[in-house]
Amino acid sequence: MRPILLAASLLVVLLCGMALCAQERVVVICQTGSVTSPEEAQPYIDSFGKYLAGKAGWAEGSYRIQFENSREGGMKLLDDPKVAYGTLSLGIFLEGEAKYRLKPLVLARISGKTTTKYRVMVKKGTYKTLDDLKDKVLTGNLVDDPLFLTKVVFAGKYRAGQDFKLKQTPRALRALRNVSKGKADAALVDDLQFSSLKELPLFDKLEVIFESEEMPNLGLVYVAGRTSDADAKKLADALVGMCSDPVGKTMCKDFNVEGFEAVPPNALDRIKALYGK
Repeated sequence: MRPILLAASLLVVLLCGMALCAQERVVVICQTGSVTSPEEAQPYIDSFGKYLAGKAGWAEGSYRIQFENSREGGMKLLDDPKVAYGTLSLGIFLEGEAKYRLKPLVLARISGKTTTKYRVMVKKGTYKTLDDLKDKVLTGNLVDDPLFLTKVVFAGKYRAGQDFKLKQTPRALRALRNVSKGKADAALVDDLQFSSLKELPLFDKLEVIFESEEMPNLGLVYVAGRTSDADAKKLADALVGMCSDPVGKTMCKDFNVEGFEAVPPNALDRIKALYGK
């Protein structure tokens, strides 16, 4: 299970123990491109729940978590008026921000930073720039949102799905292996996938031909009107302190999540501007 999904699970269990669930609150965990099923995710959610319930004395059955591993499913779940919080991709956040009144609450800190960037990787000696990928195939588990890729990742300079074809794959590592063997043209990876790749012999067979701008690592968002700003702030404060708690710190370390931080002013202005073009 990817560390960011585990971090998302921790967030979800925490937020419904803060006296917000006098009535049921639905929390969406949307891990787009993940091969993790709801059944596989549940044990992690349950274990976090026991820890957090013991710390805060939360009532059992006061919240419901809805896991989704596709972009389409995540967008559809936001129509549920009970959904008050969620861990969403940047693409889903940007598409649904106005319609659902989505507000960023905290950023996740992974590998020392609260931002990430995307890279396009190819087999060494094949392609030099994205221009060389015209009419070729870009693969990976992060290529399910052509509009986000076009407007934000490629900053409007290339049209994902038109200038080059997109092929969704269930696992990033499989896509990278196919690229290294010449069975695929290029693969898209984020910071976490790129860092993991560095530890493998496969890394020496590949090279980066494109890097995006840094983008915020969304940790949790809330739906304005479905919960109060005051309650949302309580959650943000609790999350910011989670990984400095003796037990919570250990759990965060186990899942490669270093902490959560409040969203700085204007942190999303750049990507909003790109998406709005």
